[in-house]
Amino acid sequence: MAGRLTTYLGTAPGVGKTYAMLRDARLRSDSGQRVVVGWIERHGRSETTDQGADLEMIQPMTTTYRDHEFAELDTDAVISARPDLAVVDELAHSWPDGSRKRWMDVANLLDAGIDVFTSLNVANLLSARDYVARITGAGSVESVPDDIIRSGDVVLIDLPPDALRRRLASGKVFSAEQVGGALGQYFQASNLEALSELGRAWVSGNLEEVAGDLLSRRGLAPLVQRPVVVAGVSGSSWGETVILHASELAADNQSDLLVVHANLADGTPSRHPELLAYYRQLTEGLDGTYVEVHGESAAGTLAEQTKTRDVAAFVVARHRSRLGETLRGSVARRLRRMVPDVPVEEVTERAETANGPDA
Repeated sequence: MAGRLTTYLGTAPGVGKTYAMLRDARLRSDSGQRVVVGWIERHGRSETTDQGADLEMIQPMTTTYRDHEFAELDTDAVISARPDLAVVDELAHSWPDGSRKRWMDVANLLDAGIDVFTSLNVANLLSARDYVARITGAGSVESVPDDIIRSGDVVLIDLPPDALRRRLASGKVFSAEQVGGALGQYFQASNLEALSELGRAWVSGNLEEVAGDLLSRRGLAPLVQRPVVVAGVSGSSWGETVILHASELAADNQSDLLVVHANLADGTPSRHPELLAYYRQLTEGLDGTYVEVHGESAAGTLAEQTKTRDVAAFVVARHRSRLGETLRGSVARRLRRMVPDVPVEEVTERAETANGPDA
């Protein structure tokens, strides 16, 4: 059985998400469960350090990048410890070389049946990232796909702007040298109020409406959603070729890449679930978005994307034989009937291009 993810979602840095996460982890430990800390960012805050003082720590691993050593979460060591719960802070973190993201490591822990407590800020949500950047004037930050967070429980952590600004002024969030310039601008009361609104809106499911209203009230232009090229993938090795072709097509058409895997309502399991993890990683490496959605059919699930997005084209796999199309049906043919105004491209996998984990 897969583990359960609980995300402590902070409206801004310093609101106390790591403190709350460690507090709740201690309660689980006190109840008799084995709790380990796989990764924690204390930021020099004594109260945060005190909350995690009695919890078992897993030694980080060391990785080298450009002649510098970096500490990272040791996923294998956490799994080997066989805890009931692992605490893994800063879910949006990326490895120095960009090869992995921490949410991928957390996914491995969940697959191993370990519950995970983790944390991130509203600005790190993929759907909210650009809104936060526009409203606060800050640059975009590392992000986590929304479906990962929504797959588990979410605890929203917030503080009134005045209280957070007092914490900031007393040095409990950042050092005096750090607070200034763009960072100080970020913590303006009006920005903190907006971040609180965005956090509540995301939890309630009406982020776009609230964010659009915030932009309008501030006299800011609305975000223009770029068209997307949608790649449909299943749990087979054909997906890599589909994703790479869709990525090239998106670049040629100044569009974003969206990779969709349909979890069919008939309960048919994916033949190679490890490939889906690889496809997500590949998509992220191409600056695309990967989603898994439930639907009655692959074609119908892909066609649904046109209701909320400007779809420039679909890319799907072509069966290698006419017999395959006859037995399984053609996703491309159905798509063309459902959305006749959107081009559908079919690609055939060449065996030598399949570089997935089981190739």
